[in-house]
Amino acid sequence: MDRADELDRFKSQINLVEYAQAQGYQIVKAESSKASTVMRQGDDKIVVATDVDGHGIYFSVRDDADHGTIVDFVQKHQGLNLGQVRQELRPWCDGPVPSSYRPKQDRLPELDRPRRPEPSNADRQQVLAVWMRMEPQPDRGHPYLKNERDLSEKTLKDPRFFSQIRIDSRGNAVFPHFDREGLTGYELKNVEFAGFAKHGEKGIWHSTNLGNAPRVVIVESAIDAMSHAQATKDQEAAYISVGGSMSDKQRELLAGALAKAHERGAEVIVATDNDLAGNKLAREITAMAPAGAAVNRDVPKHGKDWNEQVQYQRGDENSYSMGM
Repeated sequence: MDRADELDRFKSQINLVEYAQAQGYQIVKAESSKASTVMRQGDDKIVVATDVDGHGIYFSVRDDADHGTIVDFVQKHQGLNLGQVRQELRPWCDGPVPSSYRPKQDRLPELDRPRRPEPSNADRQQVLAVWMRMEPQPDRGHPYLKNERDLSEKTLKDPRFFSQIRIDSRGNAVFPHFDREGLTGYELKNVEFAGFAKHGEKGIWHSTNLGNAPRVVIVESAIDAMSHAQATKDQEAAYISVGGSMSDKQRELLAGALAKAHERGAEVIVATDNDLAGNKLAREITAMAPAGAAVNRDVPKHGKDWNEQVQYQRGDENSYSMGM
């Protein structure tokens, strides 16, 4: 076999997730998706994906220089030259794990081996790489969301929302968008600034309890979601944000979420903005719900959106405190 062909066979045939697991990396299920598998070993954290050409690829969250295919992984993590890499990887295509494998044991039965990520394109991989290198919001909440948007520390630390917000190197609040394969993009918010991930695509942002909440509230932004929870003191509802007007892909994703909510008997509340655009969006969302679904409309009493409602309430509280 031609040497280049052999290297291509390694990249295409060997499940990089399985190989990394054999080297001591553990799968982080909570952060993994259909299109990517997050793995950790000590302080090192890698993300494994499958390129559109079928090659398994990875990148390190901690080290920008540590990335590539399984060939690069073996060279960098085991310190082997290319000839040694060939000797190491041949048995992973042709037979049992080599005797140099640590710990020494046979491969798992095929049905028990870890799943290989679904193929994804370079744009999705780039979005994921940037997202994974962002930091979680501070323990006391994101400064912009607290100081400019009047979201309380209690709201920002709510388990439904905390992990669905990150902070980038410029201090922006970052809200991830998902589709059925995983992360597809993210919104950026800060003082007089709103943006979206370069090379990203809008999906839906959602709270962590979407699969089991008794109510699902549809809003226009993640900030509106947290604002609605704070203003209404609803501690059980799940939230979905569509980020404003919807694309066809978002309509499909939202329709699927509404169908699942209806299947388990959850109430759907449409809490889009109280203006012409918000009311139009509310009618569109209501029409998407399955026949017989319980769908209700909720609008803020003060202002056009739920964050204005929160700021009104916070101003009311401050006025009351000053009058004491």
